[in-house]
Amino acid sequence: MTGDEFPPQLLDPHETLVVELTPAGRGAVAVVLAAGPDATRAVDQCFMAVRGRPLADAPNGRILLGRWGGPDGEELVVCRRDERHVEIHCHGGMAAVASVISQLERQGCRRILWQEWLRRTSADPIRTAAQIALSQAPTARTATILLDQYHGALATAIRAASEAISAGEWQRAGEVINAVLAHRDVGAHLTTPWQVVLAGPPNVGKSSLMNSLAGYERAIVSPLHGTTRDVVTTLTAIDGWPVRLSDTAGLRTPQDAIESAGVALATEAIARADMVLLVHDATCSTAIDEPASETTAAANEGTLSCLPERTHLIHVWNKIDLVANPWRSVLASEIRAGSPSERHGEKVVFTSAITGAGIAQLVNAISQAIVSVAPAAGDAVPFSTEQVAALAAASTAIASRNARAACRVLNSLLKKGTGSRNT
Repeated sequence: MTGDEFPPQLLDPHETLVVELTPAGRGAVAVVLAAGPDATRAVDQCFMAVRGRPLADAPNGRILLGRWGGPDGEELVVCRRDERHVEIHCHGGMAAVASVISQLERQGCRRILWQEWLRRTSADPIRTAAQIALSQAPTARTATILLDQYHGALATAIRAASEAISAGEWQRAGEVINAVLAHRDVGAHLTTPWQVVLAGPPNVGKSSLMNSLAGYERAIVSPLHGTTRDVVTTLTAIDGWPVRLSDTAGLRTPQDAIESAGVALATEAIARADMVLLVHDATCSTAIDEPASETTAAANEGTLSCLPERTHLIHVWNKIDLVANPWRSVLASEIRAGSPSERHGEKVVFTSAITGAGIAQLVNAISQAIVSVAPAAGDAVPFSTEQVAALAAASTAIASRNARAACRVLNSLLKKGTGSRNT
């Protein structure tokens, strides 16, 4: 880390800050930075070098060994990078870091989070946002996409669109922006999981199915109706995409106040879902003849009236291991086909949460529904609501051939605007 990484024009010249640069939590070594006009004095008040030399007298870049907070304090290393930036390398335990920071706060330094430090010291909003988002990426697949944006994939696409506008190539500019916006749903879920809700009547195997998808016993399974009352959730990854599975109370006319509350929670979860797995009992005699009859009945009762248009819906006929002839051979042929059937315009998958039959097909159906076309390596992907809004505004401006408006909004994504806080 060098002083060149901290452009002074982006910092308040009158404020001295303290920030923990290494991730929060226990570790071998932590790095705390004091930055600002009073950084050297503040550290000097807390640090006692082994040779007794004041930090202010040491050359920039010189590593000094000493103790923090007095002769009996913790042994650590200090390095003054330049006149305004001093690094303290201490033990990585949370208590040790807290001690260093608290003593610097008593010397007048103001503590900020590392995310704010990045925003203050970087002139590249996309790179900064990607670096912050990377720390929150729940899977390797989403981290890889964010790393592409950190290395300039999104910025390169935005510059290409701007160059096309300047050259009067409106069609090419529109194609570039539309290609980026095509990945907006993926971008919105790089750090936030897709919400997948298991819904359906009581005792159709929703809890068992959730456990099969999660890979461990997250939900209580019981032959008794109405065992699940609250919404039980778990985080998992499906084909590398982060997913929050939610097991809900059985959808039916409530028998008591507690069940009524459970159904209400289930209805709320369905309304917020990106996808609903509507689970049916395959032992029902209508499973083949009228696959949508139960769905229609449930909808007529209002149980799925809260399902938004955008929500993906997969019908899951569970318990196929209990289906007797002649239905078994028909259902087995559906599973051997290797992909969900298409009935009434909706996906249908046949499963057994007990034997695992059809679970792989269900996983594939979920993945294909939430991400029908995955970004290729190096593709530009917008990953914040601000980026999507700006790109949509640029698309509108391009459609109306308004070069000034389009370039202005695209440039706002690449640089800190004049209206932003330059501290």
